[in-house]
Amino acid sequence: MKRYYFELLNESYDSLGVLIPDGSSKQTAINRAKRWMKENGVKYAQLSVNSMITSNILDIIKIEL
Repeated sequence: MKRYYFELLNESYDSLGVLIPDGSSKQTAINRAKRWMKENGVKYAQLSVNSMITSNILDIIKIEL
């Protein structure tokens, strides 16, 4: 069951417009975000983890390459 939707953000919390599939695994989303960052030359981003039920932000995960 999909519990989260993910959004990749820059340092200013603006969306980078990255498609990360909805799901229940934060680690899978982190891996996809890192892959996208590597392909697009982005060194730092934040992964917003949002609830599918309430749309609230549950967590912000900082990612650096």
